[in-house]
Amino acid sequence: MDKNKKLQIMIVEDQHIFRKGLIMLFKEIRGVSIFGEASNGEEFLQMIEKERPDIVFMDIQMPVMNGIEATKKALDLYPTLKIVAISMFGDEEYLVSMIEAGVKGFLLKTVEEYELNKAIELVADNKNYFSDELLPVLTNSLVNRKAKPDSNDSELKEELTKREIEVLNLICKGFTIKEIADQLFISQRTVDGHKANLFRKTGVDSSVKLVTFAIKNNLYKL
Repeated sequence: MDKNKKLQIMIVEDQHIFRKGLIMLFKEIRGVSIFGEASNGEEFLQMIEKERPDIVFMDIQMPVMNGIEATKKALDLYPTLKIVAISMFGDEEYLVSMIEAGVKGFLLKTVEEYELNKAIELVADNKNYFSDELLPVLTNSLVNRKAKPDSNDSELKEELTKREIEVLNLICKGFTIKEIADQLFISQRTVDGHKANLFRKTGVDSSVKLVTFAIKNNLYKL
């Protein structure tokens, strides 16, 4: 991605007031430009037929075509398109459905500018971003589904230490870095180090993938 070029952002949201508010918020963020806006999934698919934005922020519950269906259809046609779900709901039904559809992130509509900025940076760099507050929801959903290990990407590269497993379990419960540090009586820098080791040893690159890995491999203790 050319750092001198502005990222083209598209917003797909049926609530006019929220959509306009989100556009105003994006205009305050450096390095981004509004590609376009759509009020439902069908309108969105028509708009990206000839030219595509860098990142799409997709609402879930919309008339005509909802965000889940629109995401699936868009990624079938344009697999490299980056889509971030944004919703009023922290409900596991929507979270897991959008992850399975292929989104690069999931934000609640209560998102503030700093988190929106962080999500844009990570997703533009082809990484994932999910609000930390959504991790417990994802954990509960995966546990209820009794997810089974994947044969191709669910093997530990190295054995986890006892402390790393403790940190992993607290991440699965949705604890922040500071909360984990307080819980284990260690520094936040030490927690960051353990988290980096967990990423390396499990071969994942985000907290959401780490939670998924932990549950699939029975590393998360309920």
